[in-house]
Amino acid sequence: MKRFLPLLYFVAVLLFNSGSDGFAQCNTSNATDCLCKDGSSECDLLPDMTISWYGIENYLNGPNQQNDRVYVTGSTPNIGHGPFTVRSTDLDGYRWFVCGTDTFSVHDPTASQTFSCPNGGTAKQLTFQRVYHKNGGQMTSYTRLMPQGMTYHPNHGHMHFDQWGLFSLRLPEAGITDPRQWPIVNSGFKLGFCLMDYNSCSDAAAMHHCKDDNTVYNQGTTLTAPDFPNYALGGGNYGCSMVEQGISSGYTDIYSEYLDGMWIDIPEEVCNGEYWIVYEVDPFDIVLEEDEDNNYTAVPVTLTEQGTGNPTARILADGSSFICEGDSVLLRANAGIGYEWSNGKTSNAIWATGGTYTVDVTTYCGTATSTPFVVTELTQPSAPTVDGDSICEGDQAILSASGQDLVWYDGQGEILGTGNTYTTPPLYTSTTYFVSDENIQPGTVSFGGKTDNSGSGGYHEGGQALIFDVHEQLNLRQVTIYSGSAGIRTIELYNSVGALINYRTSFVPEGEFDFELNMVIEPGTGYQITVGGLCDLYRNNAGTNYPYQISDVATITTSTAGSDYYYYFYNWEVEVGSGSCLSPLVEVPVVVNNCTGVEEPEVLRSLSVYPNPTGDGRATVEMHLISGADVELNISDQFGRQVQVYQWPSVSGNPKKTLDLEGLKPGVYHLRFQVNNRFHHRKLVVK
Repeated sequence: MKRFLPLLYFVAVLLFNSGSDGFAQCNTSNATDCLCKDGSSECDLLPDMTISWYGIENYLNGPNQQNDRVYVTGSTPNIGHGPFTVRSTDLDGYRWFVCGTDTFSVHDPTASQTFSCPNGGTAKQLTFQRVYHKNGGQMTSYTRLMPQGMTYHPNHGHMHFDQWGLFSLRLPEAGITDPRQWPIVNSGFKLGFCLMDYNSCSDAAAMHHCKDDNTVYNQGTTLTAPDFPNYALGGGNYGCSMVEQGISSGYTDIYSEYLDGMWIDIPEEVCNGEYWIVYEVDPFDIVLEEDEDNNYTAVPVTLTEQGTGNPTARILADGSSFICEGDSVLLRANAGIGYEWSNGKTSNAIWATGGTYTVDVTTYCGTATSTPFVVTELTQPSAPTVDGDSICEGDQAILSASGQDLVWYDGQGEILGTGNTYTTPPLYTSTTYFVSDENIQPGTVSFGGKTDNSGSGGYHEGGQALIFDVHEQLNLRQVTIYSGSAGIRTIELYNSVGALINYRTSFVPEGEFDFELNMVIEPGTGYQITVGGLCDLYRNNAGTNYPYQISDVATITTSTAGSDYYYYFYNWEVEVGSGSCLSPLVEVPVVVNNCTGVEEPEVLRSLSVYPNPTGDGRATVEMHLISGADVELNISDQFGRQVQVYQWPSVSGNPKKTLDLEGLKPGVYHLRFQVNNRFHHRKLVVK
């Protein structure tokens, strides 16, 4: 459990802040004396989360090595002009839930009610970042949905920041100054469960943790209370509230090394020597803050308890080892203190064209030579010939093309299907698809995992996962599932730090079903595969026999509920050594016509969203309407979660509307326009 400050400290903080609020008019209800970072009179007062190198090195006497682990402490000062405030509800008291690809909102200002997905699946509750806004002396606030990565757990009464801290053991590489680019020996992560004002930057326990620059070891100027123009904005007394948590300006939260998860496992192949701990807070930029580039630090550490070990050398590819003629693939060696490739390069990674490569890797255990790694060039096929389609609103188009192994894409490059034909979903506006022919190099196919669902068990409501390791790059082609009911299922793949890295959604009939995944997975440990939303899939509760080997390329090690259970995914089919080369993409247009006559004319004659992509937090919607209409726009992310809603009643002519996209994480967003009773769809890329 997280160590809490004595009650006396909280009382002192409350007294101090209540007193100061009476004189310094900078608090969450009065912005008179609050300062903007740019000196203006109106701004969002944003946090700036950092990670303290001094805290890692000195708190509880610094990193602590015990046998095959090194334990670390993370202190995360907020040096911004505003608080980092997280809520389990929006400002109107609504909680938001994700069930697979559906999003629901429920009014619950106390954040105490339970919620189950309408289809019986396991819900994920989203959280909100509360942002305070200064306009002269007026203080207002708004909430923004936190992207994937932060969820609320009502059964535990707190919020989980799924990837709050990411720390790794690394070896520096000559010529590379950013420690986040150094080769990784191994990683760990911390799932934050309570964001709180653990210490002020002026407290003795956190002295020197808060610096104007924590990214460079042994540098940065120490900041204390007088150095923060909006010190304690947020109140200085955030704790483990069910509704609102956070870190005030000029305060830090501390996760001590004795807490669960605050360690990095040291692989057996590692010998004693000089390493570095690289720590990132909010590594996936979930938080909207002043500076997104100062959330990391690096601290040296000397390992002294490792054995002599044997040197190792291996090559991994950032992608398939089969490439098109003239292309290249990035090859990486395992972490070392020196490298010598067969082509004469001396860096950890090289760009490789067709050929055979080896690398000598020098570690503190000695020098070893890798096995040969072959990069194969494939001939690029010719572009396919295509036939588009013309349909009525709401109909499905059937597209066709000629070629050997065709792959169909949407306008954003998402794979939609394979084969010589593709049937679209119902369309309400003209759309362009793309198709490419593929020169496929098959690999070696293996099967593993529990063969079927024989044995005791039953259909499960969800919320559990299988845990597995990958020993060399593979394609998880498909798994067999047993469904208690027909419906849409979403299978999700998470990496060892809890980040969602891939997912597939498909309609699943009742009974046994082979679910195609085609997920390319890099070597690594601690992967989890689970079901989001509706589950109702069979799982065994006895008769398991971990570990389940899949040839020598992967191992299913256990489940999130322990080794007595086997969840959902049977008869894994994996492929190793496969690759492909794609032809040029060819456009396939679909023209959507108004076939309804005069009863309900289409009033929208043109619709554009620009700039697309957009990188400045703004976009413009321009419409041409032949008569008045009520327009509603729903913006959802790539997982189907609604993130913004706009309503424009009784518009006509050629209106232009501005979208405020500030705070949206970079990615692809789906825009659904409802114009009277018709729907129109666009995609927008936010950079």
